[in-house]
Amino acid sequence: MLRHMQIRSKAPSLAGWRPAPRFVADVMLGRLAKWLRIAGFDVLYSNRFADDELVSLSLREGRILLSRDTRLLVRRSVKQFIFLESEKVEDQIRQILQATQTFDLPGLLTRCLACNQLLVEISRDRVKGKVPPYVFETQPNFKFCSRCKKIYWAGTHREAVLRRFERLLQPLP
Repeated sequence: MLRHMQIRSKAPSLAGWRPAPRFVADVMLGRLAKWLRIAGFDVLYSNRFADDELVSLSLREGRILLSRDTRLLVRRSVKQFIFLESEKVEDQIRQILQATQTFDLPGLLTRCLACNQLLVEISRDRVKGKVPPYVFETQPNFKFCSRCKKIYWAGTHREAVLRRFERLLQPLP
């Protein structure tokens, strides 16, 4: 509890980040990093990042450090951070949106979920044979990650993802 009080007392005001805030997430937050990338946020994440790397990336690149690790966040060198109090991803996203006063998403489904790179449009003829035949026949548009070479399309889960973020952007009652 003492660490929680220390963290709350040193927590910075993160309101007004424009353009959209950029993050670095600690090793415990892989699911959160993925969901923030789905929303279009620039989120560095690796399950191999050491605490010193996280702090260094945050300082060097002006990223907000996302963590549930109280030992990490009480370090004197940690400046821009959000201490995530809940274990639930939806609560964490809501807390981040509230802390940064972000009221809209930077670019839903515009980042690679694996490596964080911005996706680019790719023509249908360039994905033939690289996606399942049914997907090729039924999907008009594709996106491509130039870093890890993954191909994306609007699958059946797209509507559920959109509804989830619509809910998260609504103010709490």
